Amino acid sequence: MNVIARTDKGRVRPTNEDSHWWDAAQGLFLVADGMGGHEAGEVASALAVQAFAAQWRGTEGDREPAIRLESACREANRRIYWESVNQPKWAGMGTTLTAAHLAASTLTVAHVGDSRAYLLHNGQVRLLTRDHSLVEEMVRLGKITEAEAQAHPQRNIITRALGTRDDVQVDVAAVPWTPRDLLILCTDGLTNMVTADEINRLFDPNAPFPYRREALEQVADAMMNLALERGGYDNVTFLIIWQEEGEGWQA
Repeated sequence: MNVIARTDKGRVRPTNEDSHWWDAAQGLFLVADGMGGHEAGEVASALAVQAFAAQWRGTEGDREPAIRLESACREANRRIYWESVNQPKWAGMGTTLTAAHLAASTLTVAHVGDSRAYLLHNGQVRLLTRDHSLVEEMVRLGKITEAEAQAHPQRNIITRALGTRDDVQVDVAAVPWTPRDLLILCTDGLTNMVTADEINRLFDPNAPFPYRREALEQVADAMMNLALERGGYDNVTFLIIWQEEGEGWQA
């Protein structure tokens, strides 16, 4: 199992409020993008990762991955909300969370907020998540186009987050996974600066399998450089995940 991780605070924000984590042995991968002043965003995203991981381990062997992912997201929400209510300096904090689990030939993704999951299959990037954001709702209602949403001044306003309420709705979906696929989890610091088509073009559709880490490291560097060169207005975090030849996971 291979993972390439990149994170950068960008060129405007004083701190990095993103968090990421993975357990390759369990096929579990997370990214989170915190929000809130006075370091509360950092706290929220870190709490999300910690609480999610603890809840996931506590339900090992109990349930289907989709149920475990949703349960872990809800526990992360409960933990962040409790801290927000009981710690005045962290009042109102919250975070996005996108979590992916790989088992056998299935990829299961759970998410809250606008951190995304992309699947690269047969040389084509496919978005697996739908942003919980104001501009996504405007696109859905036909008020603006997807191209307009990319540069909309309100594109950072999210409509769902962990920790802002005592309960949260979690979107969960499962899709087929093949050994040649790649998975990208990312915060909006990347996707606000780099389009899905641009990400797609960075990957060589004719790359031999098994994939060379060196080549994918270069892709990761190019993705990060694009986000920073275009302003780096937000923290940028992403994971690129792929499978070794002959490797698999137990269901």
